[in-house]
Amino acid sequence: MTQVTEDTALIRHALAYAIELYRELTDENGAPSLGTQNQAVDFILDDPQLRAAIEAWARTTQTDEATTTPPRRLSRDDAYRRVAAFLRSVMEPPVFTREGQAPH
Repeated sequence: MTQVTEDTALIRHALAYAIELYRELTDENGAPSLGTQNQAVDFILDDPQLRAAIEAWARTTQTDEATTTPPRRLSRDDAYRRVAAFLRSVMEPPVFTREGQAPH
């Protein structure tokens, strides 16, 4: 069951995490479709351990500000593996792939 939260900061951080993870998984400089974003955020918000992990991640990065510095790679921890597996299960296949590139 989807848990409702009014913690807008947590929602914003979960969205930023989902977008950054999507970029790492796809090597694209963009965000997933809105449906995929919403599913990923709901997946994070539904799990207390993932919520805590995203809150901890948000304390180490600036999710509210634009920057010209390259983004830091996400930690390959349990939260990363769980959210990545979920994202892979709901992502649409890429429209364009390079020759020899396997779909993610």
